[in-house]
Amino acid sequence: MTRKSPVWYLAASLLAYFALWIGIPKARFLPAILHWIDAALRHSREPLSTVLSICGIIILSIPTIAFMAAQISVVYYFAKMRLGFRGSLLWLVGCLAGLAVVVAVMVWRVDAVAKLHRLPNLREIGFIMGMYRPGLLKMVMYAIILLTASSIGYMVSLRIKDRNLLLPVVMFAASIDFWTVTAGPVSSMMSHAPEIVTAISAPIPQAGTGSFVPAIMMGMGDPLFMAVVFAAVHRLGLNARRNFVFVLVAMTLAMLAVLMGLAPFLPALVALAVAVVAANWREFKLSRQEKISTAIVGVVLLATLPLVWHILKPKTEIKAKPATPIAAPRSRP
Repeated sequence: MTRKSPVWYLAASLLAYFALWIGIPKARFLPAILHWIDAALRHSREPLSTVLSICGIIILSIPTIAFMAAQISVVYYFAKMRLGFRGSLLWLVGCLAGLAVVVAVMVWRVDAVAKLHRLPNLREIGFIMGMYRPGLLKMVMYAIILLTASSIGYMVSLRIKDRNLLLPVVMFAASIDFWTVTAGPVSSMMSHAPEIVTAISAPIPQAGTGSFVPAIMMGMGDPLFMAVVFAAVHRLGLNARRNFVFVLVAMTLAMLAVLMGLAPFLPALVALAVAVVAANWREFKLSRQEKISTAIVGVVLLATLPLVWHILKPKTEIKAKPATPIAAPRSRP
């Protein structure tokens, strides 16, 4: 194994992830700077107020940018390894075994069997995973989940034999992610079993809280499809660094948009699709018929978005009415 082996970079990315997990909640200077900027804004005028606002946004964005860089680096360098089907399957089995051990320790530490007088079911295990106190054990759990998703994505990428296939893959992935987040299983689970979604989603913490307090989360499907893209990019000879930069920027901006309230929700795979298309547009060698077919598919997918919003809007308004107070408790964990 050489010094330039992706295994070393993968290990370094995981160490950076662990360091951020431990360090960002203890970075109390970041909230202190934000407090100072907020106080200064009350007594400042243009153009100083604009400069202070920009500085505040940058400070607020630092934890998300750092965590996204670490998480995407883990997926990127995992996908860079030459594993094949057997190698990626062994990684998947190993990750699942490690995850089973971590979950078993969590169940043992909360004494779930004694309290329930039986073994917990899958939903109860998901609740334990989601509500377990943040610490080193949970940090390891999320790292294993990240690697599990990456190994699955690597296996899927082996079916992509041509670089042109990346285009329809990311288009359909974005469409599926939009449907699942807005009206599909993810939306349903967020309403009825949010603890399960929390358990399998990689959290990004707030800075300076003393302990790990999630500010925003990245779903398991995001690293899975990132691994599909990165593994295919490495294997098919596309510009890997260009793809990494585009994906990092697009995914991080999407997370920041949700964090800062610019979008109530934003399916991250939509940002991933935009990044992949932008990074590889000149690499796709489509025939005239393939371009027409791809354009038609894209138009159809985009045309369905207003319909989804129209379907969802009445439901949101009904939940907001005081005449239906029963709906609120059901959405809580």
